Amino acid sequence: MQIKTILIVAMLCLAMSGIAIAPGTGEEEPAEDVCCWAKPCGTPVEQCDKETTFVLYNSEARIVKTLHGYVYVDMEFDTNGQGQEIITANDVRLSNWHTNYEPNTKVMPNDMDNLDVIETVYDAPISYVDVNDNGMYDLYDGVVYDLDDDGFVSVGDILQTDIAAVDVYSLEEFDAGEFVEAQGTYGNAWDRVNAAHPAKGMELFSIGNGVASELMKWVDADDSNDWSLDDKLYLIQPHCVVEEAAPVNETTVKVNNHFGAEGFDQCVTIGDTRVYIPEDDECIPECGTKVVQGDHDATYMLMQNLDAKLAFYSFGGETEWYVDMDADNFVSFGDIRLTEVSTHYGPNTKVKVCDEFDLGHDLTWSDQTLVRYVETDGLEGYTLGDAVYIDVADNDVVDAGDIRLVEVESFLPGFPNAFVYDAWAVVESNDADVGDELKGIGIGDTYNPLNFYLGYIDSDCTGTWTCPDKLYIQQITDEIMDLGVTVGDLRLYVPVNDPNSPFFGMEDWPECGTKVTCADIDVEYAVTPVFSNYDLIMFVDRNNDGEFTEGVDHVYIDMDESGDVTLYDVRLTDVSIKEAFYPNNTKVMTQHDLDLGDTLMPSDLYVTVSDLDLLAVVPYVDIDGNDPCVDLPCESTPFTVSMFDNDCSGDWTCVDALYLSINDQFCEDDFAVTHQDIRLFIPPELICENGEEPDDECDYHAYDANEDGIITIGEVNTTIDAYRTAQTDIGTVNEVIDLYRTGGSYC
Repeated sequence: MQIKTILIVAMLCLAMSGIAIAPGTGEEEPAEDVCCWAKPCGTPVEQCDKETTFVLYNSEARIVKTLHGYVYVDMEFDTNGQGQEIITANDVRLSNWHTNYEPNTKVMPNDMDNLDVIETVYDAPISYVDVNDNGMYDLYDGVVYDLDDDGFVSVGDILQTDIAAVDVYSLEEFDAGEFVEAQGTYGNAWDRVNAAHPAKGMELFSIGNGVASELMKWVDADDSNDWSLDDKLYLIQPHCVVEEAAPVNETTVKVNNHFGAEGFDQCVTIGDTRVYIPEDDECIPECGTKVVQGDHDATYMLMQNLDAKLAFYSFGGETEWYVDMDADNFVSFGDIRLTEVSTHYGPNTKVKVCDEFDLGHDLTWSDQTLVRYVETDGLEGYTLGDAVYIDVADNDVVDAGDIRLVEVESFLPGFPNAFVYDAWAVVESNDADVGDELKGIGIGDTYNPLNFYLGYIDSDCTGTWTCPDKLYIQQITDEIMDLGVTVGDLRLYVPVNDPNSPFFGMEDWPECGTKVTCADIDVEYAVTPVFSNYDLIMFVDRNNDGEFTEGVDHVYIDMDESGDVTLYDVRLTDVSIKEAFYPNNTKVMTQHDLDLGDTLMPSDLYVTVSDLDLLAVVPYVDIDGNDPCVDLPCESTPFTVSMFDNDCSGDWTCVDALYLSINDQFCEDDFAVTHQDIRLFIPPELICENGEEPDDECDYHAYDANEDGIITIGEVNTTIDAYRTAQTDIGTVNEVIDLYRTGGSYC
């Protein structure tokens, strides 16, 4: 049965509530331990903050050797007065220079090797040792600069990573996930190979085309828009090569048509190699290592080269459901169980070759559009709070035999408390959610095949579905970050939660059967552009003099472009009207706000140069051709304001945030929050007090009946009932709804 939707929805935005995080701590923590933004509005995003995405920019890098035999990454083409190519400041050393400078250091203007003459430019030296002999470049393989181009590790070559680069686990079916070999068995990063080196003679294969300018990209750590001292250099795992080999299916076509596989290589992903990282970087592992899942600089992109089918096996009146990952119509290695298989295997387990109780069973493909949702959070369309099912009967109604893919809370008339059903539970005939309407999870409630929504984190960079990979049902937005894990995506399989997996319990990761929230380790902060420059920044002319006057007039973001102050517009300056005071970084939230309905005027020169309240972080832009820089020390700096959709509603709601980014020559950083973006609006209820996370002492709310630190939908309804009978006030109701919308512990 539907919960008390109308009353709850009416109060949700009044509570200014939502999912909460603590970006800015520099640490990855489980979702339940994080409750708010640690940094408030008006602050820049820094590289160690949780929100930031490590975007990569193309380079003109070359691998070169000087007359004295030292090897560098030459980041820019430079010549001396004699026309000779030379090493210059901020080039990266790949080898020791005498005993003065180590590899993974940048050349400084006063260093002794600055301006050294280049003797050799290597065409395509970037290679790998195929340590697991699987014919592809993956996470385990060591990176080597094949300087003599002989196809083998030989004297004078340089190791960029350890060989193996990480601990090696088997990819073979019969011992999948078993430990094979330790990291560094055959050598370590920055080794210059000699005759006795353990890797000498190992065969080498080219990574992509082996060319540095194609494979080496940089992170603009100081936001200077050019390669400089603090910037980081990576050697990418070239996903576009993998994508070309992917089987053609509707998802691959979707990705290719919209964004191309190059989207993977526009940010740091699992398998990328750190070529230069400043020494003692506070949140990034050292250079010469590969990016692995859990690292702060990892962006969780989703491979979509699957041809999976929703399928079932029936025998003796029992039906067992699977994702047939290889679409072979049999229960086979790598398939995912969605229900219990007798008493032998649970849901969210992956089939292994030794699983004799179901391996080889015939599978029947179902209708592929059976993954559907029940509207449970009151927001239009498929959003973060909605429950997800497999509609076994294909009748758009929850009934016996359907499968819940997330935890579901539902009510029955006459029962004050919610009935709670676990993810993966099969619906029974007397369950409270029986009869609820089911809809398609596509945009506009459309129905699409399951495979259209599936994507996996390629944890070992093999380009194929393997033992350590994680499987998601995406919430499709038709934006580029559909390529990545974002708020609202549903974890369908997580190996560290699978007791049958060799990776069980090996890392902290949210449970399968849960949706991604902005608190989670796997979330990427995708944003959607809202407006540019001062297009929606407007002011109320309180003194009616036709121009903005500081201390008198008030500035807003006109979110609905109505030309009037309306609900959910954002105040950029403090607003004082009669006895009412509304601080900046608040939204117009109620029909009783005294500024509601005021007429807005377009920004003028005086708005653009003002440093009042949040206007202090909004750059000056010459909007009318009257550049004031003749009299003022300013420069026109175009910018874009984008929305972080915190509840996946696709609309501007009470839990969403705004970020301001400076426009530059790069487009790669337009799709996600990156360092130096400005937090222009953060819901004030979601900002930690004093910029700090709360201590371990939990002050349980009066309506948290079982004092577990989590507000359930039943406790929300209890509070609402108390309000209706005048036992509590609207402020308390708002508090409880706020805590409910956080989706986890408020302690």
